[in-house]
Amino acid sequence: MFRVLNPLISGIMFLLIFLCPLTTQAEKVDWADKSYDFTKVQQAIIYDIDVVDTEEMESDLSEKVVLEEYLKTAARPPYKVRRPDNDSILHPLSSADIYVKAELLKWHNDYYIREAYTSWETVTRTRRVKRSDGSWVEEKYYDTVPVYHPAETIYTSTVRVKFDVHDTKTDKLIMSRDELRERKDSRHGQQGIFGRISKSFFDDLGKKIKGN
Repeated sequence: MFRVLNPLISGIMFLLIFLCPLTTQAEKVDWADKSYDFTKVQQAIIYDIDVVDTEEMESDLSEKVVLEEYLKTAARPPYKVRRPDNDSILHPLSSADIYVKAELLKWHNDYYIREAYTSWETVTRTRRVKRSDGSWVEEKYYDTVPVYHPAETIYTSTVRVKFDVHDTKTDKLIMSRDELRERKDSRHGQQGIFGRISKSFFDDLGKKIKGN
């Protein structure tokens, strides 16, 4: 049996449960070879991202936008970018220190129904108070009131991307990341999520190259 002992505490609990943690959720698996000297990296071959999940992409244009965003963020680390389809096409691995490949594994829209609930919330009120000398003064005070929240449809956008970095001389995997992000209250928001995932990975790769 649930009993509200303090309306103010109850209101805070409801706000924490329903409003705070459900904006963005992320799952990330990270690995890097601690023995590898990333600071020696001067050139990197960036392959096109492999778009595995295309079922919910609106058109071929969406894939082009994803690739454009990916190549933009891939250029952030302090290395010279080489592409396998231009000056390094004949001997791609001999022209760089590392190569990077990525897979877009999930691009998904969904929704769920958040059930109706009632929370206690604090409101500010005013009242007139008579002083001992007979004068009146207006003062503020706080009250807690029940607020009903109707059932609501919550839309979500989900993106999952896997990155692999290899040393070109040995073909050895030296860094990898598999990240999934889900954003609540979002409809067709995958493009922004993808950009943040990609930027985060290449910023972290750049920090390793800088020796940070």
